[in-house]
Amino acid sequence: MEISCNHCYTKLNIPDEKIPKGRKASLLCPKCKQRIHIMPDESNTQTLDSSEIPVQSKAPQVPVPRRVYPETSEYNASDKPFDLLDENAKTALLCISHPHALEISVKIMNSMQYQIETVDNVQTALNRMKYHLFNIIIVDEDFDVNRRGFAYLMEYINDLDMMLRRRTVVFFLSKNHRTMDNMASFHLSVNQIINISKITGMEGLVRRTVKEHEQFYAIYNESLRKMGKIT
Repeated sequence: MEISCNHCYTKLNIPDEKIPKGRKASLLCPKCKQRIHIMPDESNTQTLDSSEIPVQSKAPQVPVPRRVYPETSEYNASDKPFDLLDENAKTALLCISHPHALEISVKIMNSMQYQIETVDNVQTALNRMKYHLFNIIIVDEDFDVNRRGFAYLMEYINDLDMMLRRRTVVFFLSKNHRTMDNMASFHLSVNQIINISKITGMEGLVRRTVKEHEQFYAIYNESLRKMGKIT
């Protein structure tokens, strides 16, 4: 089945068996990162996003010229981290090279009821992020170090639209920075730094950082929900 993004007009070919029958589904556009909603329809399946919802207006609407579709890109199901999730599900991407730190991070995310995706290299991480916006990303400074894993990952994250970037909390596990080093966090564009020597007791800090982030952007996110920009 072929669907198109209403924002950048990228076309995707998705195998019919990957589309749930009679149920609403969604995925992120791999090009512009806007969410594409696939609505169930008895006759055929169509795409719909917030900008296509009819708005009552007395003023006549001037049609906007459509851009030429770029070359169709194939949908790779193996790159999608989760087959089907409730739209309110919380998700975490773990990019951690140290086994002990990974084990503890998995336990914390499970305790906080996050759906987890673990990756061992930066290319896999970027492939997963093409189709899903993670609520939490935990990365350590030795992650895929031969390919600049942390730096490469942060370049991608910082290039996201700010509306999307604000929905993700990034934790950086470091051997060289102290825990809660706010100045270093600012320079590295992460939400929180945790020294890897303090990894055992980091659950409380993770919970507090996430809660403060949610409270800080609560009004902003509620405004986006009212506008239909997020769910």
